[in-house]
Amino acid sequence: MRARLVRSPGSDGGDVHVTADGPHDALSLALARIHVTDDPSPSCALLDEHLAVHQAEGDATGWASAADVLFYDGTRRPLTGFYGLVACALEPDGRCTITVRDEPGTTLAASLDDAVWVASFVHAWRVSRRRAATLMSMRITVRRAPTIVP
Repeated sequence: MRARLVRSPGSDGGDVHVTADGPHDALSLALARIHVTDDPSPSCALLDEHLAVHQAEGDATGWASAADVLFYDGTRRPLTGFYGLVACALEPDGRCTITVRDEPGTTLAASLDDAVWVASFVHAWRVSRRRAATLMSMRITVRRAPTIVP
């Protein structure tokens, strides 16, 4: 995932724009999924680039042990070898519970449709030296870029 700062949600690139607004802080990011073999040079100032991995049932440690953001089945425990920053339990009720490793007790919720984007936003928020607990009182908005049909 690649996250770059944007002034406001619009048509300036990215797959999704995620914004958190609160009384004392705000951040708007354009997030884009990239493949590990994509060109590493973004066209705009980069705030964060991280590896997000979905741990499927029966997976060995593999990529999940190197992940910065890990998605896993909420009915099971995440890998014991996960040392990343953000973990997302995909719950059977259609929600995702997002926790931050270095902030015990900080838990955020997102729909499964928005889970990847919100979790990546949380990661970018933390690496920009903001506390994830602050997000608990903020409104987080996910806006998908319009699909262009040829």
